[in-house]
Amino acid sequence: MDQNSKQKTLDNLTKAEIILVAVSENAGFDGMAAGLALYLSCLKLGKNTAVQAKNPSVDDAQRLYGVDKIGRIEGSKNLVIVVNDAVENVDKVTYSLEGTKLKIVVHPFPGAKNVNRHQISFEETSTKPNLVFAVGFQTQEELNQVIAHEQNLDPTIWIININKQDVGQLSAQVSANNSQAASICEVTAQIFQQLALPLDEDIAYNLYAGVAQATNYFSPSLASPLSFETASWLLKFGAGRASFAKGQSSQLSMPKPQMPPLEESDIAAGGQFQNPNPFDQPPIEQVERSKTLSPVEGPKATTQENWLKPPKVYRGSKSFDSEK
Repeated sequence: MDQNSKQKTLDNLTKAEIILVAVSENAGFDGMAAGLALYLSCLKLGKNTAVQAKNPSVDDAQRLYGVDKIGRIEGSKNLVIVVNDAVENVDKVTYSLEGTKLKIVVHPFPGAKNVNRHQISFEETSTKPNLVFAVGFQTQEELNQVIAHEQNLDPTIWIININKQDVGQLSAQVSANNSQAASICEVTAQIFQQLALPLDEDIAYNLYAGVAQATNYFSPSLASPLSFETASWLLKFGAGRASFAKGQSSQLSMPKPQMPPLEESDIAAGGQFQNPNPFDQPPIEQVERSKTLSPVEGPKATTQENWLKPPKVYRGSKSFDSEK
C-alpha cells in the first residue's frame, strides 16, 4: 500500500459509519482468522461492523475469537415496507412529516384497487457499508455472491482487497498483497501496522493462529521470513496471553519414546527377552556413584622383590634393551 492509498484509506475509514468484512469461502482458516481480526478491530474503533464468511466448524469455533458474530449485523438496520401486487395497483408513494410522525402514502392507479393493510409487510435489512474489507477473493463474481442484494457495490464504497498474491481482477480501490507472505494473516498484520488499527490479545491471537495454521506451525518448507517477523510482532501484543493460547499450551505434552524394533539377537533361547525394556536403565547419578565406589585394582605383584625392584630407565631409542 503506497502512501497515497494509505492516506485515502485512513480518510475513508475515519468517515465510515458501517464497515463490512467479507471473507471468501475459499480462504480457509487463514482467511477467516484475518477477517475476524479485522472485524474485532473495527468494533474497537466504534464502527457498526458486520462480517460475512462461511459457517465455522466446531474446531474453528474453539480456536478463533468472534466466530459467533459471523453473519450478524451490529448497529442500525433499514426498515423496508413491502407492498404486494404493487405493479398492478400502485401509482406512486409519497411521505409527509406531522410532528414526530412519518406518514407514507401509497397512491393507487386511477380505477385500480386500493392497497389495503393485508398487502403490506415489513422487513429489516442491513444498511449499505461505506467501506469493505474483501479477504481472500479471487474474482469479482465471488465477491458479489457474498454481499447481500441490498449491499450491491457502487463506486462510493471504498474496497480494500486483501490477498497473498495480486489477483488484479477485483474492482477495489486498494489492493493489499505481498508475494513474500505465506498467509493472508501476514498481509493483514501489515495493514494493522500501516493503518494503526486497534490490536489486543484476542485480535493478535487470531492473526497468530492464522499464520501458524497456514505454515503448518512454522514448517521450514512453508514459512517465510515474514512469517516469523509477523509472529514475533503479534507476540509482543499479547498473542500468547490470550485464553485460547493458554488452553492450547496446557494440552501439549512431550512425545513418549518409541521402543526400537526387536532383533533376533534380543531374544534368548526359550523365547525370553535378553533386555525386555531398553529404556529401563539406572539413573545417571546411580551409575556415577557405582563407578566412584568401585575399588581400583592395581597391578598384582607376584613376589615381594617385584615391588622393591627399581624402575627401568631408558637412555634413548637405540638402547631399549639396555637396562640400568
